[in-house]
Amino acid sequence: MKRIAGAAVLAGAAIFGGAGAFDDNTVRDDGGAIVEGGGLGAFALQVGDCFNFPEEDLIVSLEALPCSQPHDAEAYLSFDQDGDEYPGAAAVAAATERGCFAAFESFVGIPWEESELDIAALEPTQESWEEGNDREVTCAIVSYDGSKLTGSTKASNR
Repeated sequence: MKRIAGAAVLAGAAIFGGAGAFDDNTVRDDGGAIVEGGGLGAFALQVGDCFNFPEEDLIVSLEALPCSQPHDAEAYLSFDQDGDEYPGAAAVAAATERGCFAAFESFVGIPWEESELDIAALEPTQESWEEGNDREVTCAIVSYDGSKLTGSTKASNR
């Protein structure tokens, strides 16, 4: 059975290419698509960006690259979770799942249950929630079998 894979965003953890959490060291075209890769902060990640996950579970920045190059994931939704107080890791994960699954079909073109693709997400930790007012979740499309993706998965019906 497929399942959502998560990674937490936390300052002081995995940093790619010297990029901080809000840095964008990529080159983008006029439409905002990445045309030259580089370090991309977790909070600078945009819907449609393709990227590779670092090995660490806690992420500050990651390697972003053009979607035409082999990559681990493509961001397809970003949303903020509600609440002032941290609701706990299980509640954050449940809200992440609801949000990511609800938007999967409209992005890919077919229901998640019929797809060869899967979902991963960047979500806040208790520390980033409480100290950095972080509520942001970024949902990403990944290959179910862990292989690299090439090209955008938007409307791919995969």
